[in-house]
Amino acid sequence: MTTTVAAVGSARSHEIIRVERWPAEYPLFTAAVVISILAWILLTISIIGIAYVAIIAVLIWFLHMGFVAHVRGNGVRLGPDQFPELHARIEEIARRMEMEQVPEAYLMQAGGALNAFATRFLRRHMVVLFSDLLEACHGNDAARDMIIGHELGHIHAGHLRFRWLIMPASFIPFLGSALSRAREFTCDRYGYATAGDHSSALLGLTILAAGGKHAPSVNRTALVRQRQDLNTGLMTLATWFSTHPPLAKRLYALDPSLGAGYHVSNAGTWRALGIVGLMLSPFILGGFLAATVLDDWLVEFREAMEAGTVESQIDATDPGTAATSDLPPLPNNPDQVLNDAVTRISAMLNAELAAGRELPADLEALAGLWVEKNPGSDIPRDPYDGDLLGYARTATGYSLYSSGPDRKFETADDLEFKFPREP
Repeated sequence: MTTTVAAVGSARSHEIIRVERWPAEYPLFTAAVVISILAWILLTISIIGIAYVAIIAVLIWFLHMGFVAHVRGNGVRLGPDQFPELHARIEEIARRMEMEQVPEAYLMQAGGALNAFATRFLRRHMVVLFSDLLEACHGNDAARDMIIGHELGHIHAGHLRFRWLIMPASFIPFLGSALSRAREFTCDRYGYATAGDHSSALLGLTILAAGGKHAPSVNRTALVRQRQDLNTGLMTLATWFSTHPPLAKRLYALDPSLGAGYHVSNAGTWRALGIVGLMLSPFILGGFLAATVLDDWLVEFREAMEAGTVESQIDATDPGTAATSDLPPLPNNPDQVLNDAVTRISAMLNAELAAGRELPADLEALAGLWVEKNPGSDIPRDPYDGDLLGYARTATGYSLYSSGPDRKFETADDLEFKFPREP
């Protein structure tokens, strides 16, 4: 199943950057506003409650003021006379986002941390770029623009407004973190549109995982496959508490083809729901259902609609159960068709090995190599599920995968073809 990233834009300086927000962002924000308004009303009629909130608010405000003072006094503010090229690029991206005012931008060292962030103080927006993150881009302007576009996206999308209004919602388990994750997905789309280059945009995220030296060598398909490592009850629950989505899921959201041929079930979601149901009170559980489950269901429904099919509910006890009603009809001799597909693809890859050339890093690169070597010819597909064959580069060669006769991945009849062939 494929999903089109709804970020529209290019590296051309005259083109306006517009993106489609992550599907769950608006519903989660609405829920946060409604819950927070109710909480503020309850606090208003409670003198003691208002007093505590006022003390906490003043403390947070002073801490934030001190942090902003630290940035302004110790960071390097970008301008026409201070890193003018980087300053001009930020101005250009802000203009393409049709921002009324270019935010202050600072360059800071942070002891090797690979990060950047946007903040606001007294109606003034700021973007802080950590120097080690920019250095990790190694002169790749599009990867750098992915980072800048992501942070400016927070400002353009209004994520820094109404923070005090929705502050009570941040104390509701799962709700505040779910909204934060949805906003991160939205801003990844801003960064993707800003970069204008598919591979470099993904590199900008990969750097956050592996650092600048190793990021170009990362097998992104394998990294996206690590989503399966989070598909347990406890790991899923941990991600729901996080304000940022796992990088493996962020890469998949921008490029679903990285997950082609590898299905991740919803077993972790349902197991985590069971844990929550056992451990939390009905009130907390209700807040959770209104936030995180809404997030997951909206995203899954959107993916299903864009793919032109609505998948059946996956059984929580069987990670391999999946919908088959919309799969293509089987050919008369699927085993022979599969062998022919494997033979054609392996012939191309074996020729690359014989010529001393490096094998494709992932399925996306394999598809690109096929188009290059076989112009006008479609890459062979798995006759069982109609999708591309799974592919992974190994220490000794490579492997191709088929979903097998049951037409479902991660089940006992999955087929693997290892090359070089084992004796």
